[in-house]
Amino acid sequence: MTRYMFMAVFLVLTAVVPVYAETEVFLNKEEQQILMHIARDTLSLYVNKQTLPNLDRYPVTPRLQKQCGVFVTLKHKKNKELRGCIGFIAGIKPLREAVRDCTVESATRDARFPAIHAGEDETVTIEISVLTSPEKISSINQIQVGKHGLIIKKGMHHGVLLPQVPVEWGWNRDEFLKAICQKAGLPEDAWKQGAELYIFTAQVFKETEL
Repeated sequence: MTRYMFMAVFLVLTAVVPVYAETEVFLNKEEQQILMHIARDTLSLYVNKQTLPNLDRYPVTPRLQKQCGVFVTLKHKKNKELRGCIGFIAGIKPLREAVRDCTVESATRDARFPAIHAGEDETVTIEISVLTSPEKISSINQIQVGKHGLIIKKGMHHGVLLPQVPVEWGWNRDEFLKAICQKAGLPEDAWKQGAELYIFTAQVFKETEL
């Protein structure tokens, strides 16, 4: 597998048991556009001027103030290959702030890639995934490819793959499980050996579709 398969790095980990947001948010198109404007402005300002946008400039709704998990994915416009993806599994700050901060992290601190440099922001497109609360599962039969993302945890090893990843790569459930284990640095069958599995869904929206 290439590094491009491993879509996400997540920032919120706990030492023993993950603590996840209880809030689930469904955004309308206007709210999606607001978040996308924040992400695009953040990307442009940060990589070119090392500044951040003032969030007071953007409309706010109660849902955009909710705390929930979110990931920002950056991809090359031409070949659609991954350029950066970092997010929060848990809701630790308002969604607007989380999108701004994840955009910076994805652009500059994803260890798999060099930081996006000045001017390069125009060559990438943005995708935002707003997560529901993860649910611990007892059977892999609960996993629906195309609907669920996966989180795996065993000891100090953690991994997450967003719901769109297996669809983009044409994986079945077994391949999805193998990939999440590899992402966490665990044996391919770690889910059979005591690793904890969680599922979640996500509202995914792309800059090119808004």
